Amino acid sequence: MTAASETQLPPARPRPASGRTPWLGITLIAVAALGVEMAVSARYGYVRDELYFLAAGRHLAFGYVDQPPLTPLLARLAALAGGNTLVALRAVPAIALAVLVMLTAAMSRMMGAGRTGQLLAALAAATCGEYLGAMHELTTTVPDFVCWAVALWLVLKLLTSQDPRWWLAIGASAGVASEAKWNITFLAAALGAGFLATDARRLLRSRYLLAGCAIAAALAAPDLIWQAAHGWPSIDVFRALQGQAGHNRAVYWPAQVLYTGPVLVPVWAAGAIWSVRSAAARPFRPAGIACVAAIVLQFVLGGKAYYAGGAFTFLLAAGCVPLERWLAARRPAGIRAAVAMAVAILAGAVIAAPVTLPVLPARALHTVPVQKINYDLGEEIAWPGLVALVSREYHALPPAQRRQTTILTGNYGEAGAIDRYGPGFGLPQEYSGANNFWLWGPPPAADTAAVAVNLNPAFLHREFRHVRLVATFWNGLGVSDDEQGAQIFVTTGLRSSWAQAWPAFRNYG
Repeated sequence: MTAASETQLPPARPRPASGRTPWLGITLIAVAALGVEMAVSARYGYVRDELYFLAAGRHLAFGYVDQPPLTPLLARLAALAGGNTLVALRAVPAIALAVLVMLTAAMSRMMGAGRTGQLLAALAAATCGEYLGAMHELTTTVPDFVCWAVALWLVLKLLTSQDPRWWLAIGASAGVASEAKWNITFLAAALGAGFLATDARRLLRSRYLLAGCAIAAALAAPDLIWQAAHGWPSIDVFRALQGQAGHNRAVYWPAQVLYTGPVLVPVWAAGAIWSVRSAAARPFRPAGIACVAAIVLQFVLGGKAYYAGGAFTFLLAAGCVPLERWLAARRPAGIRAAVAMAVAILAGAVIAAPVTLPVLPARALHTVPVQKINYDLGEEIAWPGLVALVSREYHALPPAQRRQTTILTGNYGEAGAIDRYGPGFGLPQEYSGANNFWLWGPPPAADTAAVAVNLNPAFLHREFRHVRLVATFWNGLGVSDDEQGAQIFVTTGLRSSWAQAWPAFRNYG
């Protein structure tokens, strides 16, 4: 059959799911996933990005150098609601994981899965290594994954109902996603290709699509206006990230296996094949094409392996449809096979837990190489210890010198840690050239000296007359991370004013 003849066929209707939705089972799986995340939420500490977003949440704006405003806003709300505690902050991504579980199960039902398929879809999302790891920390990935899942669920609503008014909700979800991470544009482009490649292209000829695009544009506008007003700093950030493109491509496909988990690879691979090639999946083909295209597109562009992670909610949901039918065709042995499949999925999650979540003692990271897969685990330790060391050196200065001394840091994790813990140690406001911290500077004009954390000594010598190494930070656990071995300097004699010197400190990336 040619593509031209396919467009003349009436739209196929999906086979409805048999039986009632197992809401109790799906809800229990979602609650269990949330509970697991909360149980380990404060086992180590903040990751550097969370410290940055907490600081950004204290400087609310319509945009930031390296991301839109939604995640700092969420961090601010969590801090206000939970007394600025780590557990309160981590409740946000834990709830997001439960949402992903519910949406994945809902998508599987819409594509024809019965009770067994929906429960397996929920279990797959709840145990997916990528989701367990990403939903442990409040980063831009959390709202991004949720928005991708919501958008895909809404696309399925559009495809199953053939009601173009769903474009309005899809546009709204894309607009909200754009305020979380610019990554949604790749899914939008892939969805456009998916619709154009199938007979669902008829749904593109709708005024509701135009209205949905207008809604998305209106919601994205504040960040775009902010970027334009500040000279498009995101371009510098993208340029820095593109330097990792070669490495990203080299590890991309093995990472898809490791991130989702080997047990789930056959499920989402089956979902990709079924949704793109099966006649039974024809009504959902635009979404299937879009998810496969988004994953491939990130590989071609050299994006990080997790950038298209939100697409796996659909692929896991789709994979559980043929999986359930395969199991049903083998009754009664199929029941035992379904139980065995569920046990295998759970076992895969348990085996991967030391990589996805902080279940090991922090000291074990020195000998167990889990950071080679999930580097962020090591980034969650010893931040208070670093701030305590900075405080020791700051308070060791003579009182007269201390009154003219600022705190400088080399990266936003150190700046965020001092912003979070510094007041408890009696430290003044910190400053950094890293990303949005640079815009919150420069230091006060009267401060001609600094306690400088993890800055290049050659650079410090260019900006100050005297540079003295006073301490080196060791986390005490032997864990290798970005702060292990960080040097702390006391610098005096600023060679120029801060207004003149501050541009040299800028480090977007």
